[in-house]
Amino acid sequence: MELNELKSGWQNAGGNYRTEADLERMTNINQHPTLKRIRIKMIIETVVLSFFLFVYYDWFDGDKKPLYANLLLFTGALLYILNDVIGYITLAKPVMKENLRSSVQHLLQKVKRLSMLSLVVSFFYSVCMLTFFLSVITFTKEKSFILLGMILVLVQLTHISYKVWRNWILKLELQVKDFAEPN
Repeated sequence: MELNELKSGWQNAGGNYRTEADLERMTNINQHPTLKRIRIKMIIETVVLSFFLFVYYDWFDGDKKPLYANLLLFTGALLYILNDVIGYITLAKPVMKENLRSSVQHLLQKVKRLSMLSLVVSFFYSVCMLTFFLSVITFTKEKSFILLGMILVLVQLTHISYKVWRNWILKLELQVKDFAEPN
């Protein structure tokens, strides 16, 4: 490439100027598409679970279930909603450390803790839901096989969730490794 072509390319490259308002909007963490999806998911889950908690007693005969089953279901659903809110707040707050490497390392630690909390709460909520619906059932051989199938699905979904979290953690670990200082 000749010098004149390089100069011409340089002059033509700078045509798109951004205002400070545009730059502010682009760097606003709340506008990040992944965070928007998480926020939408959290809102939908909160509305659906709140509606479920509002109607479960009548629609699913909560009055005929034991008190422990009702308490477990209510506690599991509230913990699930609380976990969503904690996760969103954790991810929405940018990590501000002395440099980019420390920030990514700190984010990695937060995501590891969040992933364990999320997996435990999701599994607990699922077990609470199963306990509630199965609390008054008299089991036969067929119903036992259906329960076994439901437990296998629950374990499989928990494993899939673990793999999704693990992939995200591995990507963050790779970023931390990329920031490692050369020897």
